[in-house]
Amino acid sequence: MLEYLGELLRTIHIIAGASTLVSGPIAIFYNFRDPRKHRIVGKAFFYAMLIVVISAIMAFFKHPELVFFQFLLGIAFLVLAGILRGVRSIFLMKGAAVTSFDWGYTALIGLNAIYMLGMASWHLAAGTMIAFPILFAVFGIMSASDTWVNWKTFSNPLKLQRMDWVRFHLSTMLGAFTASTTAFTVNAAPFLPWWAQWFGPTILLLPLQFYFGRKVKSMRSVSAGKKVTA
Repeated sequence: MLEYLGELLRTIHIIAGASTLVSGPIAIFYNFRDPRKHRIVGKAFFYAMLIVVISAIMAFFKHPELVFFQFLLGIAFLVLAGILRGVRSIFLMKGAAVTSFDWGYTALIGLNAIYMLGMASWHLAAGTMIAFPILFAVFGIMSASDTWVNWKTFSNPLKLQRMDWVRFHLSTMLGAFTASTTAFTVNAAPFLPWWAQWFGPTILLLPLQFYFGRKVKSMRSVSAGKKVTA
């Protein structure tokens, strides 16, 4: 029975992961072209990503002794906090107030930073293959950085303008898509060196982050100019 449930969980995880690889690029394509289609496909991406994250956390409890699943647990919490922040950014952009929910996933990502940096130290001392201490450290630092950004933002949300929240949403969701693509390369491209499997998608998708960042900055400048003119 447990073996059957394990296979079912794995199947659900794979299907949801494949869905993110399809819905993610479509949502990116429609981002500034068709907001309505972007919202529809974006919701599909969010829920598929949520299933991926929950199933990854459940998989950890099946193999908590394996370093691969220990690492995926940290990635799952990093992505979970990210997609929640991405969705909440839209609500905050529309005038919603920062709530205990926002502080809750901020605390979660802070604890995740402690966990991943602690695991980096532990596996380095234990002599685990060097790739994993490096990966734990890199993503632990990313978790700590996200914690700081959230804390600074949610402490004074009125400082942010509409386009700042848009930038927040875009960068976070692109980060989630990068994580999904990374999971694919790790599982489907074992012939690549470990660093290409884990960091290749980040390197390839980083230009998109810069592109959308510049586009939002330009739109923010235009918006500010219209306000001054008015």
